[in-house]
Amino acid sequence: MSDASLEGPIAADGGVLFSPKVVLGMILAGVFAFSTFAVLSTYAPDLQSGDNGQGHALSKSAVGYAGLVQLLRARGDPVIVSRRNLSGEEPSLVVFTPNMGGSRDAYQKAQLSSRTLVVLPKWGAPPDPRHPGWVGALDLAPDAIMADALKVVGIPKAALAARKGLANARLVGVAGTVAEGLVLETGPIRDLRAVSGPGLQPVIVDAQGRAILARRLPTDTYFLADPDLLNTMGMKDIRTARSGVAILDTLRKPQGSMAFDVTLNGFTRSRTALKLAFEPPLVGATLCLVAAALLMGLHAAARFRAVRRGERALALGKGALIDNSAGLIRMAKREPAMAPRYAELQRAAAVRAMGGSRLSGQALTDFLDRQGSRFAATDSVSSLDNETRAVRSPGDLMKVAAKWYQWRLEMTRERR
Repeated sequence: MSDASLEGPIAADGGVLFSPKVVLGMILAGVFAFSTFAVLSTYAPDLQSGDNGQGHALSKSAVGYAGLVQLLRARGDPVIVSRRNLSGEEPSLVVFTPNMGGSRDAYQKAQLSSRTLVVLPKWGAPPDPRHPGWVGALDLAPDAIMADALKVVGIPKAALAARKGLANARLVGVAGTVAEGLVLETGPIRDLRAVSGPGLQPVIVDAQGRAILARRLPTDTYFLADPDLLNTMGMKDIRTARSGVAILDTLRKPQGSMAFDVTLNGFTRSRTALKLAFEPPLVGATLCLVAAALLMGLHAAARFRAVRRGERALALGKGALIDNSAGLIRMAKREPAMAPRYAELQRAAAVRAMGGSRLSGQALTDFLDRQGSRFAATDSVSSLDNETRAVRSPGDLMKVAAKWYQWRLEMTRERR
């Protein structure tokens, strides 16, 4: 092999077309880029900030609840924003903030045995094209859309009513409920909304006795009719913020944890095969496969011996004929039948070496036995003939052939 071929491909002017270092750098860059792409594609849904302007705990918009989450954490409350099924953990209070047009099946799958607060949607808030994560003009959602939302959360016969205008509100806990004795003074709330319907027990009511917070009997699920008590738009007023936090403190157990579910808002953290490959305990197997691939690449890039010449598909000459004949005999399992012919060849070679003999049959055998005794041969021809006739397997053939070969050397005085 020439020196130029070791350095790299030859250009038209006789120089090296690619430097080995450049080629190695391109390969490493490609491997790194592919690995990064695979990892980021696997975890892309989990890396989303969720600040898309909609009404959920990851959104910082006016209708989002990220401000409430920050406020509760600043107080030292154990609060989590859940992107997965919380089965087995069972926080003391789970807060659902379903969007309009959600799925009833998804809501039922997310339900737990913990106490649940469902914050009903209220506003139709288009995104602001100039500011990602913001919303534009706020308008009350149409009645048809709200009817679908009530079906999703399991209260299809409930009705919503709004008090027109922007005004402060005084909320009171109903006797005999968890909110008994609770009195809340809120800041200005636009079009304060209430809920009513069969199976719903008022828990917190406004000055007109309308249920702002209701419980679906006999379950431990509560429905907050107006989200402005908890969203960022309501948190801007200290009185509304205090009222919203008081409602949550009333519903959850003392020192209990609180979870804001965002799986209904499309931020589910699912487990896939690729994620399992990048997480314990399977990440060890993934690293082993990567190391094996690197070693294979090193083995392919570095040559440890001379290039092996390619062989003909069909060999020529006596050697090919012998190999083919041996292959046919082996395929037919006729190796033991070769023992008598091999014995004849060894006897003939010994007779020629001793000057020839016109004897045959038993007379020749007796003559070779006498000569073997005179030369102190290890085996006699008679015994070797008996062993030859008893060959039944390739192993027996090899043993007899070795004995015949040794006998011939002893009779002809050949050197090994």
